[in-house]
Amino acid sequence: MFNREELQVLRNSLDIIEIKGSNAKFIAALQIKIEKEFTEIQKEFEAGPPELQNKKENKKPIKKQ
Repeated sequence: MFNREELQVLRNSLDIIEIKGSNAKFIAALQIKIEKEFTEIQKEFEAGPPELQNKKENKKPIKKQ
Protein backbone atom coordinates (compact mmCIF):
# COMPACT_ATOMS: atom_id res chain seq x y z
CA MET A 1 0.00 0.00 0.00
CA PHE A 2 2.40 2.72 1.23
CA ASN A 3 6.11 2.49 1.76
CA ARG A 4 7.83 3.65 4.92
CA GLU A 5 8.80 7.09 3.60
CA GLU A 6 5.27 7.82 2.34
CA LEU A 7 3.76 6.92 5.70
CA GLN A 8 6.33 9.11 7.44
CA VAL A 9 5.25 12.09 5.33
CA LEU A 10 1.57 11.42 5.99
CA ARG A 11 2.18 11.01 9.70
CA ASN A 12 4.15 14.26 9.89
CA SER A 13 1.62 16.19 7.80
CA LEU A 14 -1.23 15.20 10.12
CA ASP A 15 0.68 16.80 12.98
CA ILE A 16 0.82 20.22 11.33
CA ILE A 17 -2.58 20.61 9.67
CA GLU A 18 -5.29 22.76 11.20
CA ILE A 19 -8.11 20.58 12.52
CA LYS A 20 -11.68 21.80 12.93
CA GLY A 21 -13.79 20.35 15.73
CA SER A 22 -16.09 18.53 13.32
CA ASN A 23 -13.12 16.68 11.80
CA ALA A 24 -11.24 15.95 15.01
CA LYS A 25 -12.47 12.35 15.46
CA PHE A 26 -11.83 11.50 11.84
CA ILE A 27 -8.30 12.94 11.88
CA ALA A 28 -7.53 11.20 15.19
CA ALA A 29 -8.69 7.85 13.75
CA LEU A 30 -6.60 8.49 10.64
CA GLN A 31 -3.53 9.26 12.75
CA ILE A 32 -3.99 6.00 14.67
CA LYS A 33 -4.34 3.97 11.45
CA ILE A 34 -1.24 5.55 9.93
CA GLU A 35 0.75 5.03 13.12
CA LYS A 36 -0.21 1.32 13.26
CA GLU A 37 0.69 0.82 9.61
CA PHE A 38 3.99 2.66 10.07
CA THR A 39 4.82 0.52 13.11
CA GLU A 40 4.15 -2.69 11.15
CA ILE A 41 6.30 -1.58 8.23
CA GLN A 42 9.05 -0.50 10.62
CA LYS A 43 9.03 -3.96 12.28
CA GLU A 44 9.28 -5.64 8.87
CA PHE A 45 12.10 -3.32 7.87
CA GLU A 46 14.04 -4.03 11.06
CA ALA A 47 13.51 -7.79 10.71
CA GLY A 48 15.12 -7.78 7.28
CA PRO A 49 14.24 -9.78 4.19
CA PRO A 50 12.11 -12.91 4.67
CA GLU A 51 14.92 -15.24 3.59
CA LEU A 52 17.11 -13.90 6.40
CA GLN A 53 14.26 -14.00 8.94
CA ASN A 54 14.00 -17.77 8.53
CA LYS A 55 17.70 -18.20 9.17
CA LYS A 56 17.45 -16.14 12.35
CA GLU A 57 14.48 -18.17 13.60
CA ASN A 58 16.06 -21.56 12.85
CA LYS A 59 19.36 -20.89 14.58
CA LYS A 60 19.78 -22.88 17.75
CA PRO A 61 21.92 -21.57 20.56
CA ILE A 62 25.35 -23.13 20.74
CA LYS A 63 25.97 -24.92 24.02
CA LYS A 64 29.33 -24.32 25.61
CA GLN A 65 30.98 -27.33 27.12
